[in-house]
Amino acid sequence: MIKKIDIQLTDIEKSYDRVVLDKVSLQLDNTSFVSIVGKSGAGKSTLMNILGLIENYDKGMYRINDTIIKRGHDYAKLRRECIGFIFQSYNLIPTLNCRENILLPQLYGKSDAGNFDEIVEDLGLGGLLDKQVVYLSGGEKQRVGIARCLLLNPSLIIADEPTGNLDKDNTEKVMRLLKRENEKGRAIVVITHSDEVAGYTDKIFRLESGKLNEND
Repeated sequence: MIKKIDIQLTDIEKSYDRVVLDKVSLQLDNTSFVSIVGKSGAGKSTLMNILGLIENYDKGMYRINDTIIKRGHDYAKLRRECIGFIFQSYNLIPTLNCRENILLPQLYGKSDAGNFDEIVEDLGLGGLLDKQVVYLSGGEKQRVGIARCLLLNPSLIIADEPTGNLDKDNTEKVMRLLKRENEKGRAIVVITHSDEVAGYTDKIFRLESGKLNEND
């Protein structure tokens, strides 16, 4: 069962040598399928890291369900329980086969792997489990990455340029997979520079000059 998620970012600010995020607000729940679009250097990665409980913000308010996220605190347990990540570069371990890569969360004590067979079947990975990931196509590697993410049963999936290394056909397949997971009750946030990829989502937000605005 997918747990309820209710996320509220309000007037989030973050600066380094310049203002990166300027009073950014965003609300998400289990029905959300959104994309955040911006050019390189626009602050997409910073916003993703704050949303994913990896990086602190400077000012504003961030709430996940009943937990107020305070600056300087460690929320590894909450991140592990609620959030899954999918990456452009897949982040697979090349010395392991597909089965071992998918089961990595279990090896680190972050999952009981009870839904392994169902996930593998849903993603069409049954015939690839014993194959070394170095021999997989880009689309197959991304499906392994998605399977590893789903093993955690996250309420929120943050997908960072999930189709950046894929051709058009595999891009469509991955985005359909994400849509299907959203229909099951997972919030999906796609970080991308591509308007075409963003077009698969229900809402598009643009990050420009530190400001996050929804497309009309």
